[in-house]
Amino acid sequence: MLVLIGVIVVAVLIGAFVLGSKVRDEETPPPDPASHPLRPLTDRLPGEMSAYRRPFEVPRSDWANRLRPHQLGASTEASPVPPQE
Repeated sequence: MLVLIGVIVVAVLIGAFVLGSKVRDEETPPPDPASHPLRPLTDRLPGEMSAYRRPFEVPRSDWANRLRPHQLGASTEASPVPPQE
């Protein structure tokens, strides 16, 4: 009985291998490197922006009327000039 189960398992594995090789042969081949798009000739990464940011001034208030985090809005704004170090 064990020999029969072993033969069935081996037959299923061989059948899966043959079926997989047939499916792989029908697929299109992978693209060659020449068909890939070229990277831009800049030193920046794609999607990287070069902008200067400066923090917003946080308004001062008393303890009873203080602002919550969702009321502060954005924490930075764009600046046309570079920051001074």
